[in-house]
Amino acid sequence: MAKRRKKKKHFSLLDALLTAVDALCEGVAMLFALLGRALLALLRGLARGLFAALRLMVRALVWPFARLARWLGRKNRRARECLRLTGAEFEAYFALVLADNGFRDVEVTKGSGDQGVDILAARNGKSYAIQCKNYDGAVGNFAVQEAFAGAEYYGCELAAVVCPGTFTRAAKELATETGVLLWDGERLSHMMRVSGRRPRHMREMRKNP
Repeated sequence: MAKRRKKKKHFSLLDALLTAVDALCEGVAMLFALLGRALLALLRGLARGLFAALRLMVRALVWPFARLARWLGRKNRRARECLRLTGAEFEAYFALVLADNGFRDVEVTKGSGDQGVDILAARNGKSYAIQCKNYDGAVGNFAVQEAFAGAEYYGCELAAVVCPGTFTRAAKELATETGVLLWDGERLSHMMRVSGRRPRHMREMRKNP
């Protein structure tokens, strides 16, 4: 009987020890699980914070260029309103804009036989032969050649090409060599702002000169 009691006591101690070890292991496992969750939440928070910081940095870097693009778009937007006019309407309209910008003796040449010159004008004692190119896209060097030859034909001191858009690289290079003035959409928009006139179709222009 005594031996059985000792065995039962030993088994009870062993069972209690195993239960304690099992509880300890379970507690350690739960602790590691909680630590893992906490670490995962921390990493997620750091990732979100880094992503938010990176997004702010990208916005800060892009913002000046976006503002510049919008500013340039607004500068040329006024000139692009001329695209709704016909070629003859644009010439008549730009002649009025020239007069508002201090040009004198402004004259629109005849449609045929104009030798590549659409408008004749004078300013600050110098005569101008101006060719108007009212179409979307970059104007090429052929317009520069025509303006230069037309200025020679009319005996003008300066030749110029005006357009609501831009000029090709070849046109700019030729203009530098020949001294032809290139008035792009930015310059045209500025002259239109000085003038205060809005592009209108020929019928409206006749009613409201």
